[in-house]
Amino acid sequence: MNKTVTVNIGGIVFHIDENAYERFKSYLESIRSHFTASEGRDEIMQDIESRIAEMFQEKIKDSKQVITLDDVDEVTVLMGRPEEFGEEKKAESKVDDHANASEPVKKRLFRNPDDKLIGGVCSGLASYFGIDPVWIRLIFAFAFFFYGSGFLLYFVLWFIIPSAETTAEKLQMKGEAINIETIEKNVREELEQVKKRINEMREGKKAGNIISRFFEAIIQLFRLFFLFIGKLLAVCFILIGFAVVFALFISLLAVFNIPGAHFPEFFNQLFPFSYQLGLAFFGVLLAIGIPFIMLAWYGAQILFNARKSSRAVKMGAFGLWISGLLICIFLGSYIARDFSERQSIRTSIILQQPNSKNLYLKLDKKSESEKEYEHWDDNEWNGNLRLSLMNDQLQSKDIQLDIVESNTDSFTLEQISYARGPSKKAAADHASRSNYAFAQSDSVLTFNPYFTIDKNAKYRAQRMQLILHVPKGGKVILDKSLHGFIYDIKNIQNVLDRDMLNRTWEMRNDGFNCVNCDGTESTIGGKGALEYGSRGRIRIDDNGVYIRGDNNDGISIDSNGIVISKNGKIKKIKKKGIHFNINDESN
Repeated sequence: MNKTVTVNIGGIVFHIDENAYERFKSYLESIRSHFTASEGRDEIMQDIESRIAEMFQEKIKDSKQVITLDDVDEVTVLMGRPEEFGEEKKAESKVDDHANASEPVKKRLFRNPDDKLIGGVCSGLASYFGIDPVWIRLIFAFAFFFYGSGFLLYFVLWFIIPSAETTAEKLQMKGEAINIETIEKNVREELEQVKKRINEMREGKKAGNIISRFFEAIIQLFRLFFLFIGKLLAVCFILIGFAVVFALFISLLAVFNIPGAHFPEFFNQLFPFSYQLGLAFFGVLLAIGIPFIMLAWYGAQILFNARKSSRAVKMGAFGLWISGLLICIFLGSYIARDFSERQSIRTSIILQQPNSKNLYLKLDKKSESEKEYEHWDDNEWNGNLRLSLMNDQLQSKDIQLDIVESNTDSFTLEQISYARGPSKKAAADHASRSNYAFAQSDSVLTFNPYFTIDKNAKYRAQRMQLILHVPKGGKVILDKSLHGFIYDIKNIQNVLDRDMLNRTWEMRNDGFNCVNCDGTESTIGGKGALEYGSRGRIRIDDNGVYIRGDNNDGISIDSNGIVISKNGKIKKIKKKGIHFNINDESN
């Protein structure tokens, strides 16, 4: 067991083995003594230490936090010793051995600040591709005449390509090995260039520098603008993340039946066991919440320039997200299995035959004067599923009424219950647990807007279809309360369902016929129909002109004459009672 020493190399703190420290200290002293009389000694030593710090950082891993003697020896070989290049002839004789010992150099793209007219983009590209900067500059100059694309491309590259500021970066830009010899050479070249610039300044050669500073100021403005955009996006990330997390938190309160938070009854009726709902919500919480929490976290890091989150935090968040995703997939496939098959059950009910052979159909609804003030505790908040829970029993409004011709001379009501399950048998069992009730008093048939599902049954896409079979000659009056309850009833006039209400219909040999229609009804495929909001409507087609207002009031003009409908009363003016003289302009 060896002692460790804490040292600062190139501004980075390292823990180094005591023996390794002694050898490394001796190595640095030999380099420092070699450059004692050299111009730019401090700059050379600073660049050498920065490069050594980079190489030591590559040696540090999660399982290894201390620089060892072997690490020092390896860095020493790669960087080279001062005695190897103390004399020019010795350096030439050992250049091959040193090149073999060096790591392969990967050339990187930088802007060259030492050879620039504006931003050093062209000279940086030239160094990367190994060509003369003049050719790159000519290409940009030529592209300038294509709608200024060269100018725009130059500024984009200036913004995204970093500048080679350190000696190591400048050597990487040229593709040269980064060791003591090349660092010394580069520092000396920089000193010569500094002297050259000073002489140029003294001689009055300032135009290039002024242009360079001007464009650098523009680039700085661009940087500040994009920095502002980045901060603004960071704020958006935080707000979005917190909004989603808050919504999930409110949903969590609903799961535990906290007052003021409502959870759709549909979800409670979907899972066979109560614990599955909590598990499903936990999975959704992780699958949706974790990405948005991390989004808000990254936004906070960008906004406040915080340190990046550790690898353990990222892996932990990823693990929780995967767990939530697996829970959702498992429960989703489990529930999907219960909806894989579909089955139906039919029941025919012979109705009490009315004396007048007329049936008046209506829906048992609450009075329209009643208002429901409950909102958050409304058990019917289930979207298009139209489910509700009453006295611990599931009710559904997913029910529709159709009217067709009867094969007998009697009114018959056919009830078809649909449901899904993991098998045909299970689906039929679910369908058999749907119950429907209606009432009949002589010629008045009152439908219930709901059908119920047994308390022990769960929701499995139950729905119901009612089919009223009307014998020939039988008449049906459709009350306006049936709006949304009847569906796609075929009739001779092709009148839409909403306009079949408040009218009398008779079953004839050729189909279901409207007895008291006045022509103002909307029909399938009607031509020239113009809608004005939810109130007035005008239709002009080959059959005539129809104007309709509120409460089915309106006027129709066709080959039969003029029909005026007002407050349920109809007045007709036959075509013989009106005369038009087209040729007589005075009329």
